[in-house]
Amino acid sequence: MSTTMMNLSGRTVGEVATEIPAAIRVFEKWGIDYCCGGKMTMEKAVAASGRSIEDFELDLAASASVPSKIDRDWSAESLQAISRFIVDTYHVYTREELETLLALSEKVDRVHGQNHPEVVRVHQLIQGLANDMRPHMLKEEQVLFPYVDELDRVQTSGGPAPMPFFGTVKNPVRMMMLEHDAVGAMLAELREITKGFALPADACFSYTQLYTRLGEFEAKTHEHVHLENNVYFPAAVALEEKIGDPTTASAPTGDAHAAGPCGCSH
Repeated sequence: MSTTMMNLSGRTVGEVATEIPAAIRVFEKWGIDYCCGGKMTMEKAVAASGRSIEDFELDLAASASVPSKIDRDWSAESLQAISRFIVDTYHVYTREELETLLALSEKVDRVHGQNHPEVVRVHQLIQGLANDMRPHMLKEEQVLFPYVDELDRVQTSGGPAPMPFFGTVKNPVRMMMLEHDAVGAMLAELREITKGFALPADACFSYTQLYTRLGEFEAKTHEHVHLENNVYFPAAVALEEKIGDPTTASAPTGDAHAAGPCGCSH
């Protein structure tokens, strides 16, 4: 959506990030949480940063003129396409980068921990991120995404709606969002204790690489969580509701295919 076509007042941060992807760069620049904090109104978020909506619009106009890989209209994509993108782009990156960050933080902790005690906590937090994010991504790949893919198939080809062991998609979505909150809290602590990933004067190559990569990892994870929290999860819940919430659906009678599949905008 063009920045001139949307009135930012009264909108939530998540809505703006979804409808104007270029806004993500401004949110990152201003330190506004657009993923886990996506339900906050633009007025409150901008005011907390000490600026105005008008300032944001000016920065957004400048940002929108610069091409970026994140400027993608997800409303035109199917849920299957979105989940494949999440797995192939964010999950692959996250798994690989966590391995690198764990090795770097262990080395920096060992070499610099005595003079810079904050890096001890940095290593602990990266271990916490790995412990949380690895099983989280696996649950999405093995449980949530396959179920939503099946809902997509039902709405396209017909047939009975799947009956998941977790009752309704709202249950894993709720759990995934809580886990996203925990990851967001760890990222926020990392930024706080490193003073925005600021390097000390005696930083070696590994120390520099660690903080540089942490900043990149933070931004990528914000994009990742935004795409799930503000785009994929709401669309998955809406799709299940259109097809029929399995926890409230009555037992079928007669021809199971008598009623055609419900349509969906995705």
